[in-house]
Amino acid sequence: MKQQLVWLVSGMLAATVFGAAAPAVRAADVMEKSVTTTTSYRGTVSEITPSSSTIILKSESAPEPMRYTYTEKTVFVDPQGNTVSREEVRGKPVTVEYTKDGDRMIVSKVIVAPSDSTVTHRKETTTEVIH
Repeated sequence: MKQQLVWLVSGMLAATVFGAAAPAVRAADVMEKSVTTTTSYRGTVSEITPSSSTIILKSESAPEPMRYTYTEKTVFVDPQGNTVSREEVRGKPVTVEYTKDGDRMIVSKVIVAPSDSTVTHRKETTTEVIH
């Protein structure tokens, strides 16, 4: 009889412990969502300053020049996808793909555009769901 009582109490204790832990496990299973928005902007490179990693674009559609920051990960390419130097984009029409980081616009890619291209803005949002 004593042994049955011990098993009963042990079983109730285990059910209480595991029952309390179950909501914590369920909370850990909640999915997180990360959203990254990549925007592109087209204009002519008026200035590129390596000392501040800055590229400035002028456009007919914007009253003020747009200032972007590039990093060592920024890719500079021609319309065919061939890598070009930063200096090769100076004075040329380009499309920049960037993401916002606070008040800075960080460029991931600079693509030299054909000289007859028009100014455009494009926004693309990528949603990543983590389980």
